[in-house]
Amino acid sequence: MLRQENDFLETVLPLRVFATLTTARRFSEERLRHAFDEWILGIQAHQRLTLGWVRSIEIGPQRHLHAALVAACALDCEYIAALWRQMVAPRYVDAAEVKAYRRGLCGLGYILKQLPDPCEEIQFSENLAAFAVKREPSGFRTTSAQRRQERRIRAQIGDHFRNPLQ
Repeated sequence: MLRQENDFLETVLPLRVFATLTTARRFSEERLRHAFDEWILGIQAHQRLTLGWVRSIEIGPQRHLHAALVAACALDCEYIAALWRQMVAPRYVDAAEVKAYRRGLCGLGYILKQLPDPCEEIQFSENLAAFAVKREPSGFRTTSAQRRQERRIRAQIGDHFRNPLQ
């Protein structure tokens, strides 16, 4: 089942990065979520792109998270890893393992692996559907801010396809 979900999502989302993020000290779930949100904002500012993401927070053996980042074009993995380390564990080299997302290795399946497990929290960004390549119009109401963000994401994707070397 997870393999099918993984394969489907890999065909419709422009997945760019797979990351495993830890901390040197114990972080509460709330603090880890906040650090992740700040990390995403830092990446967006550096890359000048809007990102989408899927993440899971695992409790054991030490609280950590796995995330897949979605973007219109390739992301700078070295910068992304350095930013996490700078934010949460400056002296802990293993705090961030960030790699380009490789299709076919079931990366999203790994993030979603224990979907019904109460010891794991799985979340996704509210804008994730805007990145979908083959997308049907939604029947749900959206706010003007959501529509602006979707137009911005679609424009970034369009810009990347027109100028792939940027």
